[in-house]
Amino acid sequence: MPSDKVNNVQQQSIVASGKSRREQRVPRPSLLGTTEFKFYYLLYITVVPYMAYSMYQASSPQRPEYALYEHELSPGWMFGRKIDLSDGQWDMFRSHLPTFTLAMSAFVIFNRTLYQKGRFQRCVVLSGTSVLFIGALAGGNYLLAKRLAGRRWAPLVFWAYNIAMLFSNERYRGYSFKSIATPLAWMDDWRGIMRRWDITFNLTMLRMVSFDMDYHWRVCRERDMASQQLDNLALSVSTAKERIEQPSIGREYCFTNYWAYLMYPPLYMTGPIITFNDFVAQMRKPSVGSWRTTVLYGVRLVVAALLMELILHTVHCVAISKWAQWNYYSVFEISLMAYMRLTFIWLKLLIIWRFARFWAMADGLDTVENMRRCMSTNYSLQQFWRDWHCSYNRWLVRYLYIPLGGRNTSPWNIFVVFTFVALWHDLSMRLLQWGWIIALLFLPEGLATWYFARPRWSESPHFRYICAVGGALNIIGMMIGNLVGFGDAGVDKMLTKIFSRESTVFLAVTYPILICHLQMVFELREHEYRKQYYATHRRQMC
Repeated sequence: MPSDKVNNVQQQSIVASGKSRREQRVPRPSLLGTTEFKFYYLLYITVVPYMAYSMYQASSPQRPEYALYEHELSPGWMFGRKIDLSDGQWDMFRSHLPTFTLAMSAFVIFNRTLYQKGRFQRCVVLSGTSVLFIGALAGGNYLLAKRLAGRRWAPLVFWAYNIAMLFSNERYRGYSFKSIATPLAWMDDWRGIMRRWDITFNLTMLRMVSFDMDYHWRVCRERDMASQQLDNLALSVSTAKERIEQPSIGREYCFTNYWAYLMYPPLYMTGPIITFNDFVAQMRKPSVGSWRTTVLYGVRLVVAALLMELILHTVHCVAISKWAQWNYYSVFEISLMAYMRLTFIWLKLLIIWRFARFWAMADGLDTVENMRRCMSTNYSLQQFWRDWHCSYNRWLVRYLYIPLGGRNTSPWNIFVVFTFVALWHDLSMRLLQWGWIIALLFLPEGLATWYFARPRWSESPHFRYICAVGGALNIIGMMIGNLVGFGDAGVDKMLTKIFSRESTVFLAVTYPILICHLQMVFELREHEYRKQYYATHRRQMC
């Protein structure tokens, strides 16, 4: 069939399917072989190696300032260099990795026979006597849900209870038995492996809200549909989206499933976050993928861990950032350390979440990939937050953003969402500032997207260059915002140096390079769309 007739058939089938204008467009031809992109290849093979070499040299033992932060480093095993384990979270995860692996292996092996038995005992091992506090808070939430679900104002009570619980946990640092009664002081010495249970309880709080709201929406649905009909629909779910959105069977909203959901070992400490509806649907009918898929995912996890080891042996970005004596470094070196600091955070979380997801997959539970894209290929703020901690983003959209009005109220509810995100991470003014900076950045991106989506701009051959100009500004804004929120105490000095008058030339060179980089990213996105588009329409034409 001639190509123009194929295109006509494809366009007609898309229009008939009711898809959006954006989904109707035919992918443009590949640009990878053009002269323009050959220039970008040349840029990559010169700039990227130079960046890597400069970071390696900035962390060299031969540098005079190396001795001033060397105490932050640990003995290494690559290239005769020390390794940067000065990040406490990563050091804890890395040092306990054999124990975690053994524990998760035992869980997966025995879970099929023990099923939900022993969930309480595992919680006791992790939290010791603190399980009494966890049980009391979780039990109070369960009683509220069972008593109030279906009432119009119930969500306000659920949110108030859970947010007050976060503040209380922070205020009293996980509580103590001695403060309740002196004779109980001995119980403070038996707090289990995780003495600060209140830190990871933030994730448990998300699961508690998920149970509350999923049960509330189930009760509300019963006003329009018979309970048995809802149960029959729950038994027929097949896709991940249906598992989340379709209420579960009525009897499954019980305390046994609730506790099993809160305490599920592979996801308990780190996530990814899964909704209650999705969890019980998969407990009823496990979403078992092939062992080949699980093993390949495990290989990817190992590769990511080895990459982290390579980075921490060659670039001491965390130790240098904590030391924060930036007068020893050039503006270029400071910018590279800022970039690598964020890259480290991204890779650290990717590995921790992939480790948890791998064991959930081995147990037959399907969860989303929390880090879907590389940090360096994100230029849209909205897309960045969809791909960074993806399961948390979906939780926020389902339980906060949409109930607050979704797109209709986004100019103000985005501030509410990011205020909650900041307070959920840590009750500090610094993270509140970070949340408000990110929320403010959404406004110009939203306005630009609305304005330049008009055919006058979007159908122009120069549209991708306009997008790249805005995307480069977005990248700089996101780096500043995330360094403020998750950087070290000396980040203010770092940013002052990067954006000083002396660094004008450096910024003037960096900005066009970012624009060129984004042309490659756009083409990568187009390649992904192209594959999906033609695969879909080949199936439709068969």
